[in-house]
This record gives sequence, C-alpha cells and structure tokens, in this order.
Amino acid sequence: MKIFTNIRDGVRHWFLKRALKELKRTKKTFGYNQAKTFGILYDASTEENYRQIASLVKELQNDKKKVKTLGFFNMKDLPEHCFPQLSFEFCNAGSFAWNQQPKDKAVLDFIHSQYDVIIDLTPSVFFHIKYLMAISDASFKVGRFHEKYVDLYDLMIQIDDSTSQKETIKQTMYYLKMINNDQ
Repeated sequence: MKIFTNIRDGVRHWFLKRALKELKRTKKTFGYNQAKTFGILYDASTEENYRQIASLVKELQNDKKKVKTLGFFNMKDLPEHCFPQLSFEFCNAGSFAWNQQPKDKAVLDFIHSQYDVIIDLTPSVFFHIKYLMAISDASFKVGRFHEKYVDLYDLMIQIDDSTSQKETIKQTMYYLKMINNDQ
C-alpha cells in the first residue's frame, strides 16, 4: 500500500510542477488594506471550521472586501453543516479528475475568478487544494510553510500542520495587516 501511495504522490507532484511551469501570472504584493478581493481555501470537514470561515468572511465583508470561499471536505457527500451560498462553495476529491484537473463547475468558477489575495488555510496533506493554488492566477498567494510547496506561495507563514484553523486564520490576518504598500 505504501508503494501505491508513493507512486500516487509522485504523479501528483509531477502534475503540480507542470501546472506551475505553465502558469503565467502577474505577481503583486497586497496588504490587507490594499486588497479588494479575497479567495479562501479551507478544510470544510467540521462544523467548527465552517463557522470560523463564516466569521472571517463576515469580518472581511464588513471591511468592504469581496470574498469567495471554497471548502474541501474529505467525504463522499456534502456535510450537513455546509450550505452553498453566494460566497461559499464546496468540493471533495470527486470534484477532480485523475490528473488533478478540476472538473466541477463550483471549483472551476472559483479558480477562474480573479483575486488580489488567495489564502490557503489547509495543512500540507490537502493536495487537491495545493493544486488549485498552483493553477490560480491570483496576484498574491498566502499559505502555510512546507518545504514541498515553496514555489506555490508568495507569502508563507511558519505554522505547523497541527496548528488549528483558528490560529492559522489569526496568524495569516496578522501578517497581511502588517503589509503596508500604500504609495
């Protein structure tokens, strides 16, 4: 079983590296105050995570930011606590083809939207989300530090995979608010 996992991971990383090479995007650093549009990728498997994201979305919208989220759940069916709404979309492993290409409309709509800042709040084991980060042409990509994904992000925050989503949100917002590129 470990051999199969290693082969699968090798193929996934090959597709990820290929997607990164093909992506043509304009990188630009955005601080919290300068950014007008945010994309947020997160683990939607628990109700607590969903509520934390709903609270973050409300905070961003109160600051006149346009926000769109994509929650990944590791189940076959959409959890009861997840409600697709204007700012909230959801996906699972079935939303992707064998070669990691997104195939569901919600995922395609999310990834083809333009964001000033896209934030990945998931741990490193969420490979589908990492692939979405690779193909996103967002101006400024933010996520947790992991040596495998150094080429993926413009700002990496040194947060362990075991750190809670709540703490990850707190740290991410803290560093985004520190960036001040007002001219």
